[in-house]
Amino acid sequence: MADRPIIFSAPMVRALLDGRKTQTRRLINPQPPGCVTSAGVIARTGQGQTDEWSWLSGDPADMDSWGFEGEFKARYRPGDRLYVREAWAPLSACTHNDPGSQAAADNGFYKADDSTVEGEIDRWRPSIHMPRSASRMTLQVSEVRVQRLQDISEEDALAEGIGQYGRFFGLPDADWDAAELTAQAAFQRVWSSLHTAPGTTWDDNPWIVVVTFEVIKGNIDALPAREAEAA
Repeated sequence: MADRPIIFSAPMVRALLDGRKTQTRRLINPQPPGCVTSAGVIARTGQGQTDEWSWLSGDPADMDSWGFEGEFKARYRPGDRLYVREAWAPLSACTHNDPGSQAAADNGFYKADDSTVEGEIDRWRPSIHMPRSASRMTLQVSEVRVQRLQDISEEDALAEGIGQYGRFFGLPDADWDAAELTAQAAFQRVWSSLHTAPGTTWDDNPWIVVVTFEVIKGNIDALPAREAEAA
């Protein structure tokens, strides 16, 4: 099992904090050959599922037809702990010394927080530069799957943090037509707004890794010993 960083945008951070998001989908790079029809875990050990997978061709329901098309790492496995990285600023970035503005920040300010007063921070730091010590959430991975992007179910789309009837992080209802009033359609629309490179779009239907997790509100290094040992 491993501790790894994982980056989320401000809307996704708010969904994590609200308890609406318990899944994330990440592109697999590189993508497999076009003949691939499924993927399977190479091995399970006494420690649990590994992150090593095989690409397979043939009928997914007929083992005798399977052909081996290469190996890849999913990067995640059950039992991993992921410490969330988000846009932030250290306490020293505050433009004045009013302690009241720092009440909600033990290790710094978080851009996703509605309580953050715009204009009080001289410069936000990108999420990729957030140190482990400043992370305020830890994700305990419970399940890892590999599938095509368009295979997402309505239940899974809701687990991605998509609100009911296409409402995604405050988008007004007027932005949606009758055909889009599902979480699946909302997820498709959001994915399409973020992934425009060839091979990554919704229509390309790329292979992705699905990570299901429990959200723990706390720094990874402050978790109770029993949780740390289990990870």
